[in-house]
Amino acid sequence: MKITLIVVGKLKSQFREIDDFFQKRIKIYSPLEIIELKERNDIVLETENIIKSIPSNSFVVALRESGKGLDSLAFAKLLSEKSVSHGSICFVIGGAYGFGDINENLTLSIAPWTLPHQLARINLLEQIYRGLSINSGSGYHHA
Repeated sequence: MKITLIVVGKLKSQFREIDDFFQKRIKIYSPLEIIELKERNDIVLETENIIKSIPSNSFVVALRESGKGLDSLAFAKLLSEKSVSHGSICFVIGGAYGFGDINENLTLSIAPWTLPHQLARINLLEQIYRGLSINSGSGYHHA
């Protein structure tokens, strides 16, 4: 399964090491592409750029504060199911002002509070790695 992350805004240097850490581990299990879009401080323009960047035939997951919360096992199940049904999954993290309708297949929330997109990205990468490791039976997840 190919995994794509579309994120509005560049990752700050203080987050780069942990981002690289999880990217390397995810790539053991799955191809991963991260598309960083320029922040425009305009929801309409950012939404248009997001839509243009979504790979065709992907299962699209928008990360929004109002989305559904999943525990790690349910998230792992989602990854497994979508790898079979779609072959690729695309996660979208907006910038400071969020984003409009992208006709996503699922809306998820990382937490019940708003996170800066830098932290949302790191949290998402960790959960993707955790989910893939759960599905592979590795020992990373201890629940």
